[in-house]
Amino acid sequence: MCVLSQSRGGRRRKIIGIDKGDLLGMNELTQERAEKLAYEIFNAAKPVIVIHGLGGKRWRRKVPLTDARYGPWLQASYSVIDQSLWSERVPCLYLVAGRKDQIIRYVGISRNRMRDRWRESPAIDHDSGASISNQLFHSQCWKHIETELTTSGVSEYEVRCINGHMLRDVIALLGPPLSGISALGSDAEGIAACVERWMCNNRSSRLVSWNIAMTGKKIARN
Repeated sequence: MCVLSQSRGGRRRKIIGIDKGDLLGMNELTQERAEKLAYEIFNAAKPVIVIHGLGGKRWRRKVPLTDARYGPWLQASYSVIDQSLWSERVPCLYLVAGRKDQIIRYVGISRNRMRDRWRESPAIDHDSGASISNQLFHSQCWKHIETELTTSGVSEYEVRCINGHMLRDVIALLGPPLSGISALGSDAEGIAACVERWMCNNRSSRLVSWNIAMTGKKIARN
């Protein structure tokens, strides 16, 4: 299973590796099999946010100009279709997919609640400098969303979520190597983090192609 480090006081944790036995098990999977397992998890997750499209006047975050989140960004037309899951205070795994093609573009985790990662951020009109209504934003995904709009016209996405406890029950039924992660028991954060890393290790054009961290490889562009 994943090896986790814990900082002083036990408040912040991060993955530092995967033990050798599980890494070998992961490598034994074909890419096709790995993707099938990932999509089993995706199907078990619940839709939380639907992005209907991008447009409108560009906006920027209320952060310093040197901050990568500054912008300017396109506005999203979106619906939060499950407010309880969006705000639930529990570690979770979330997945971003095209709404029409259902291809998983990104995987991430939240240690507290999904709303902390897919947030409605205080916003400023880029041209006038006036404050406008809060805007949906995700710091790792937004550049990819805008790039995909420019290159292929795709602008509709679905963001799904599954908390770490429910994720444990799902992967326990999927067989090795994922079922081994369920040995973490009630450690919802650890389970979500390990599955995130596993998906990143199996990155392809059909699986978490937007993820950069923890992948260790480049993918062929279609």
